[in-house]
Amino acid sequence: MLFDRDYMKPPRNSAPETDPMKLLLGIIVANVIMFLLISPPRIADGMIFIPKSYDALVLSWEGLKSGKVWQLITSTFMHADFWHLAFNMYGLYLFGSLFVRHIGTKRFLWLYVISGVTGNLLWLLANYNSHGFLLGASGALFGVMLAAAMFGPNNQFLILFFPYPIKAKTLIMVYAALEIISQCSKLGGNIAHLAHLGGFIGAYVYLRIALKHHIAWDPFRALFSSVHRPSGPQNIGKSFQEHNAELKNVDAILDKLSRFGANSLTDEERDVLRSAREKYSKH
Repeated sequence: MLFDRDYMKPPRNSAPETDPMKLLLGIIVANVIMFLLISPPRIADGMIFIPKSYDALVLSWEGLKSGKVWQLITSTFMHADFWHLAFNMYGLYLFGSLFVRHIGTKRFLWLYVISGVTGNLLWLLANYNSHGFLLGASGALFGVMLAAAMFGPNNQFLILFFPYPIKAKTLIMVYAALEIISQCSKLGGNIAHLAHLGGFIGAYVYLRIALKHHIAWDPFRALFSSVHRPSGPQNIGKSFQEHNAELKNVDAILDKLSRFGANSLTDEERDVLRSAREKYSKH
């Protein structure tokens, strides 16, 4: 394939990037380790007992006022119980594995952190000076889910309690609607719906700024397209299918080059190779 060619690889003096899947699995392992090491709160005699180590890592206004700003990040690695952890980590792997190699290690890490932190900030704004606390990777997970939908909107999933495949773009719109309805109607008990919505918002802004050329579907454009549909064609980036077709085209040219030499290439084919090298050397 294209990336196996010597002259398409990064210079030897540059450090090779860590396999993005290792980062994804590392985040999951870190969440599991935190859950195993830090005891969650327990209820006894009608009272909630919160261990000091736990209290220092979950997000709260009291913690921030005392200078524990790290809670904005550490809280995204904390979970209330096994099922809270299991569902979040399953979702993180399911959706993250679809595109983590496509965007690379650094960008995926930024996506995870930004989604989690913006979810936390939105919850803080809505719960100013409250005595509650927030924990969980749900804000980061919802950001990853949005990215999976924006990069591969037509990927299909089978989800629990729903017997038919559902497209990623449909799934994310349904989830967003449910979160908004639940927040407005105060359904869901202790579920921090605002943190989930904050994860959506943070991820969307980051994707539009840093990864706009990877986007194949924009939920806001899709939402408002029925109200205002532009007369000209919309350009919202290449889909994964178009991206793979481009790679196959380049690979065919490289095979021709290896068999018949550089003189066999047309000017157009040379331009394709040149632009591909410039494009992928930046990732």
